[in-house]
Amino acid sequence: MPASLLSKMTRRPLSLTSPAPPTNLAREDRVVLFPSLGHLSRDGAHWIVGVHGDVFTAGKIGLTKRLLLKLLQRAMRAPDAAMASELFQDRISRFVASDRSGRRVAVRIGQQVHVLPKRSRRNGHFQAAVRIPVSSLTGELPICGHVQVPLPLEVCGWDQATSSAAGQAYLMGATGLSIISDIDDTLKHSHVGCKRTLLANTFLRPFEAIPGMAPLFREWADQGAAFHYVSSSPWQLYSHLAEHLASEGFPAGSFHLRAFRLRDHLIRRLLMLRRSGKASVIRAMFKTFPQRRFLLVGDSGEADPEIYGAMARRFPQQVAGILIRQIDGAKNAPTRYAKAFRRVPYDAVRLYRDAGELADVRLA
Repeated sequence: MPASLLSKMTRRPLSLTSPAPPTNLAREDRVVLFPSLGHLSRDGAHWIVGVHGDVFTAGKIGLTKRLLLKLLQRAMRAPDAAMASELFQDRISRFVASDRSGRRVAVRIGQQVHVLPKRSRRNGHFQAAVRIPVSSLTGELPICGHVQVPLPLEVCGWDQATSSAAGQAYLMGATGLSIISDIDDTLKHSHVGCKRTLLANTFLRPFEAIPGMAPLFREWADQGAAFHYVSSSPWQLYSHLAEHLASEGFPAGSFHLRAFRLRDHLIRRLLMLRRSGKASVIRAMFKTFPQRRFLLVGDSGEADPEIYGAMARRFPQQVAGILIRQIDGAKNAPTRYAKAFRRVPYDAVRLYRDAGELADVRLA
């Protein structure tokens, strides 16, 4: 996984502006902007706005990718009809698309166009941190307190006159409370404990939300919380995950997924993504917003207890609480939790199985 966008934002950002931005995007290139974050500079004069996106094109599926799709079909034990379904073709499309490296990207923010200093990488991703004077946004956005405010972003198209993609970054106040939430088996059923079921739920079946979590998150949003969806799922699934969460009524927020390239064994690489990687993203977020507090929501199917426990020990003043959904068949032994949450205050951790058990959680 490449360095987190948040960690990049802690370095000195670069910003280049131009009235006629040079871009080498081709007409057939598709661009996606991922929801990112923005924070105030130390002197309070600028917003440091994260820009993160992806450039790709459909292209042709070569022999290697066809063989990998056969391996995926075998692992899922899926019939040919399922592999030919519209749902599967939609879910797998970004995995088999051609990454567009070396693309120069220009992004319009407010009244200015910023040419990103680095071109897209081998996997098609581009990332940068852009400095925006606070004064230039005063008349356009209701910037106040600790409220999460969406800032529109727009990628200039191949002809420089049209928009290639639209998205947003969330401007975050220095103080306030954020919800960092896992997605798989926390907000939607994935069954990460069974490899075949995980793959089938990812590629062959409609996503199924965990009952009660969307209303709970909306209640927390009404109380002023900001949201950050941190998952081991690959970025290739971003559009599908975002569409699912929006359709279920989950609050909008930033996304932080895993980088993945379809080069080696498809099944092995996909399943390896479930192991770790979220810790660095969360750690960078804590450092970027040292005065904010965070409620960590996850499940026992992966390493969320261990990751969240480590965060609570390292950043005790910033962790407002830890909520872990216990998954049937996962390792829910008391000894696991005792080790994961050692030296973490007892009342800071809550284990639950149903969202209804969290009805009394209030954000102080």
